[in-house]
Amino acid sequence: MGSEAEHQTDTFEGPIDSEVPEAPWLRTPRKPRQRVHLNRDVIVGFSMRRLADELGVGAGAVYWHVTNKEQLVQLVFDRVIGELPTPEPDPARWREQIKQAARDERDMMNRHPGIAQLSFGRIPVGPNAVRYMEWHLSILRSGGLSDRVAALAGDMVYLYVGAFSFEECLGLAVPSGGHESAHDFIGQLRDYFASLPAERFPNISQLAGALVSGGPDERFEFGLDVLLDGLVAQSQRETAKIER
Repeated sequence: MGSEAEHQTDTFEGPIDSEVPEAPWLRTPRKPRQRVHLNRDVIVGFSMRRLADELGVGAGAVYWHVTNKEQLVQLVFDRVIGELPTPEPDPARWREQIKQAARDERDMMNRHPGIAQLSFGRIPVGPNAVRYMEWHLSILRSGGLSDRVAALAGDMVYLYVGAFSFEECLGLAVPSGGHESAHDFIGQLRDYFASLPAERFPNISQLAGALVSGGPDERFEFGLDVLLDGLVAQSQRETAKIER
């Protein structure tokens, strides 16, 4: 006996008489529909656009397992968070562990284009997400950060990683609309900055080389160092206030 969703799909399509040839103009390249046992693991592995064709079921069968698109997005988001490693916390190396976690998050987002954008405006609370959050907090607190700083730090770091990864996924847009490489455009940008009138743009012209220096990895590491230094400084200020 099939599920209610399967029964509704069969009723909608109606029986197929195999003895009646299909009209040529009705033929499509679709694969024959096949019964597939659905569960959340199967559904999360596909995009919404491909679900019907790949699984061979109607939309009603999909919504039997997920309430709406937002729930599906949350499930997909939680699935990829499950790819992130969670090594044993080492208080002596807490900064390096947080930096490595950020690198792993960036790698994960680059492996799955679109995930970085999905991270904006959503609070991941799936089973993988809460396990990862617990691990992340344990490292921050083991490093001696105050409770308030540790509680807010994870969100700040993840926003930074998400924004950085999202921009990476977009690629570098060339203003001219031409086909020059990113390297060539960066060179043109440096030369343009350097050519600006020094009396009007003293800072840009003098820092032309520095403004375009460093590749994505170097700039990503720079941001991580600034974030962690700021978290430590903020934690020390809050601790000093409490001890007064």
